[in-house]
Amino acid sequence: MKITLDTFVISDTHFAHKQVLKKEPLRIKELQASDHENFDELSVSRWNAAVKSTDKVLHLGDLYYSEGMKYVNRLNGKKMLIVGNNDIGKLAPLKDWEIINKLKIKLDNKASLKEKLKSKFGKKLKDVYANALVTRIAGEVIMFSHFPVFERKKNERFCNARDIIDYLFTISGCTINVHGHIHSRTPENACCINVSTEQLNFTPTRLGDLLAKHRGF
Repeated sequence: MKITLDTFVISDTHFAHKQVLKKEPLRIKELQASDHENFDELSVSRWNAAVKSTDKVLHLGDLYYSEGMKYVNRLNGKKMLIVGNNDIGKLAPLKDWEIINKLKIKLDNKASLKEKLKSKFGKKLKDVYANALVTRIAGEVIMFSHFPVFERKKNERFCNARDIIDYLFTISGCTINVHGHIHSRTPENACCINVSTEQLNFTPTRLGDLLAKHRGF
């Protein structure tokens, strides 16, 4: 699936994940202000109100938990998932999703970039959490990833994957990182656009609109 300015993006929907409601109180607040009894139903409703069956949607990870497929199966659009840390072991049911579970580089110099990655990281490149898409859109070299670049907790368990992603961002000459993972928190770096669902009014949003806002238009 080719990503364009018209592609919808979102991350960290966490369908059927009860604990995330405790960690992200904005979800409860939004639910209480709605006419829905279930937050996942609210999410499905907002997704399908924005996205038509022919629209493209890029999800940046942490899609669903346990019984969440009953909600995922109702989502409109032609969908792609960049695998996040909570998606491991949950990909088999996603029959109609395009899955990115590696580093996918769509640049003219991708061969030399892959050689640099191999030289620096070797077998560590097989890390199941090292997933990203790098492509050029509207004059920007954009990395789409679950984790934000250059931001992490000290000694966290994803350090190797994040070292790889940070390095790829740098050597690719990326100008923007569209990411999720940190939910309602603001990213530390100006190059980052956090598309966690809490940041988007729990609604997939077109990439072009996000870039325009980021650039201050």
